Order: sequence, then structure tokens, then C-alpha cells
Amino acid sequence: MELVVGVGGGRIGPAPLLLLFLMLAAAVAADAASMELYFSPAELARIAGYGEEPVSTVVVSGQVACELRLDPGSDPLTFDLPGAVVSVACETEGPNTKTKANAAFATTDESGNFTMDLPSRLHATPSLENACSVEVLQLPPGSPCRRRSLPSSSHGLRPLPSSSSSGDGVRAYTTGVIRLHAAPRHAGVQRVCR
Repeated sequence: MELVVGVGGGRIGPAPLLLLFLMLAAAVAADAASMELYFSPAELARIAGYGEEPVSTVVVSGQVACELRLDPGSDPLTFDLPGAVVSVACETEGPNTKTKANAAFATTDESGNFTMDLPSRLHATPSLENACSVEVLQLPPGSPCRRRSLPSSSHGLRPLPSSSSSGDGVRAYTTGVIRLHAAPRHAGVQRVCR
């Protein structure tokens, strides 16, 4: 088998062609092997953004509290709301669409606090504090508070100052305290004093 080259009419036999192919394959293998000489498999996975160790971390935290007024115009009584389900919803842009979807969920602890890690697909979202918000999805059974069904029921994120200057790849945001209000004259609330 001979390969005919169009320039000058020379012929190249199979041996030089095979040699050229082997040299090209060796160059590609040497390039890939050079990374493996210097880095362990775990380090290669970390460099590529995979593996057990995430490249970055985005944490959202806050607190859910309930405000209750015994009489109109009286000072509110504020108490923690454990067992409330909250979510972070982020608006992302596709080629022709803008969508807002729940990205992470958490349940408040006994002090009404929550902390959640955002999925890595959202870590590169520009202006995360403008694109994402926290919403209370569900209240614990028997809660005198109610969720607002208005657009203002979502709560914005604020970057925590200490996280923006840290070089460890962790960014932290907070909603602060989300204050829900009890329904007026909730059936479970009785006046003790007059």
C-alpha cells in the first residue's frame, strides 16, 4: 500500500506514515502524562472542579421569627419560629428565558435559625444578592403566624462583610431576621390581663 502525495508526485510508503502517527500519539500521551507526573489523582480532580472538596462554597443563613400583638398599637411580642421550611429561589437566565426556581431548602432549628449551602451550579451567578431571595414555604403546625401571599414575601440576601475578604472560597449571605406576623386575634391567643 502506497500513499500518493499530490505535490511533486512523490510517494510515501506505509512505514513513514506509521512513524508520523506514532510520534503524534506519543506527543499527546506525553502531554497528558506530564500532568499526572506532577499531581495526584485527587489533586487533578480538585483542579478540574470535581471530587469531594468543592472549589467554592456559598452559604445562606437567617432566622425566622413571629411577631404577635395582643392589642392594636401595643408593642409586639417576638418569638423564634422552629420547624419552618424556607427555600432560596434564584432567577437564572437561559438562552431565551428567565426562570426562578427553588435551589435549596432548609428547616429552622429550635432557635428559628437556618443555614443552607447553595448548589454549585449557582456559585457563578452574577450579583447573587440580586438574583436570589429567601422565602418561607411552610410554617410549623399550630403556628399563630401566617405567611404573606404578597410579592414582598420573599426576602433579599445581603453579603456578610467577613466573607467577601476571605480567600478560602467561602461566600456567606444572610437575610437577617424574617419577621412574620400573627393573625389578628388568633384563636390560640388569649388575653391574660386587662
